[in-house]
Amino acid sequence: MRGRKTNWVIGCLLTWQLLPGLGWAADALPPDRSVEIAGIQTVCTGVSLDARQNPRWSEFPLKVEFAGPGGQYVGSEAVTVRKAGTEILAVTCSGPWLLFGLPPGRYEVSATLEGQTSSSAAFVPNHGQGRIILRFSGTL
Repeated sequence: MRGRKTNWVIGCLLTWQLLPGLGWAADALPPDRSVEIAGIQTVCTGVSLDARQNPRWSEFPLKVEFAGPGGQYVGSEAVTVRKAGTEILAVTCSGPWLLFGLPPGRYEVSATLEGQTSSSAAFVPNHGQGRIILRFSGTL
């Protein structure tokens, strides 16, 4: 009986994790794939050289890069984007780049990685791509 109950609990947790909108995993982005979150196209990418050289990524109005104390790329950050103090989306990205299809304007982007938080203002231009680098200075 105990085995059945354990399997049922594991099955429920996996279902909850895999179905969008039902739990924490709905905010974890798949790598190298554009996903709409709160009406905003969002991509978590940059792990491989091929991913970083993908020409599609230059079409996104904002690119956020994540770097460690030596300038190396880091991943697994929890990221929040705000406009005028209001949170508009929060995601988790396993890669060192996050791309956002945001409309032009000023935003605040913050990321937390291993207990450290880094934040910056971000400007999305009318044309082209805005870019910010969030650096984590402590030991990662």
